Amino acid sequence: MKKTILLAITFLAITLTAFSQEREIKEEGKTVFKSHAYLQLQGGAAYTLGEADFTDLISPAAALNLGYQFTPALGMRLGASGWQGKGGWVAPAQVYDFKFVQGNIDLVLNIRSLLSGFNPDRVFNPYLFAGGAYAYGFENGATELNTGAYDLEYLWEDNKGFPGGRFGLGLDFKLSDAVSVMLEGNANLFSDHFNSKRADNPDWHFNALAGFKINLGKAHTRTEPVYYEPQPAPAQAPEPKPEPKPAPKPAPAPVVKEFPALPAIHFAFDSDVVNTQKYAAELNTIVSVLKEFSNTNVVITGYTDHKGSNAYNNKLSLRRAEAVKKYLAGEGISADRLTTQGAGEDPKTSGQEALTIQARRVEVAK
Repeated sequence: MKKTILLAITFLAITLTAFSQEREIKEEGKTVFKSHAYLQLQGGAAYTLGEADFTDLISPAAALNLGYQFTPALGMRLGASGWQGKGGWVAPAQVYDFKFVQGNIDLVLNIRSLLSGFNPDRVFNPYLFAGGAYAYGFENGATELNTGAYDLEYLWEDNKGFPGGRFGLGLDFKLSDAVSVMLEGNANLFSDHFNSKRADNPDWHFNALAGFKINLGKAHTRTEPVYYEPQPAPAQAPEPKPEPKPAPKPAPAPVVKEFPALPAIHFAFDSDVVNTQKYAAELNTIVSVLKEFSNTNVVITGYTDHKGSNAYNNKLSLRRAEAVKKYLAGEGISADRLTTQGAGEDPKTSGQEALTIQARRVEVAK
């Protein structure tokens, strides 16, 4: 009996534990950036811009940088670089060298993190940098140049400091969370005294370097996973009864725009010449309406005053209608839409008005 009770209690405990584990949900931790310091060791070749063959002005270079990455995209570094600079003299052809040690401060921008956000698994990371520099030169070989009678105005003998600026581009290839291989090219801009020769422009010194970057601390960390109990699903609300759809409103009757009455064009006595300046507004109105009602044909009717014979006035009124038609065709109105007719004496005027310009007109109508 005791064994049976013990087995029942054990089975109940295992069942409750399993049920509890099924109910518990785990949310994985997230990888987040962590500010950290780093060390860079680099070596390579340098080129000092000068008056000699390119290969004659190549010299060794080295750099040591201590930096700090504030955000995935932004960092800053302090460094020491330098080794040897070179220069060339034209006549007689000579190459000389000088030693220097350079202090640098750079602002560093990770391009991929800036554009694509933080990704700790990214292998290839290009970066840009720019900053200031101060070079301390010594053992100047220019003091032994054979310059003939020419005096090197900017020649320095014992040692000399040169302020400058610098910028460059680097490629960071990640090997592990702690170590990267780096390739870097930079340009350093110094005062005109750097190579001992006066050129009235700054002196340039270029470096091509390769080396290693070592993170002094973790570059990222992972938050702890979160465990929580799932919330019960809310009771499903009853679906609302569909409301009756309103009857569709009848479509509005189409608005048919009527062809408007157009202004008349008047003519001087015994003339069939259209005065385009005096009647510019009326002519523009007629052209605009005919272009708007592009499928409407119109009749152009000419009239005269009551002076002269009927035979003459009939011909004159037709010539006036033809003159208006010619103007409208010149404004882009198809001549096929324009029918002309001469009505002779104006029937709408009488008395003294029948002898005035009011009777000498052309009308355009549908």
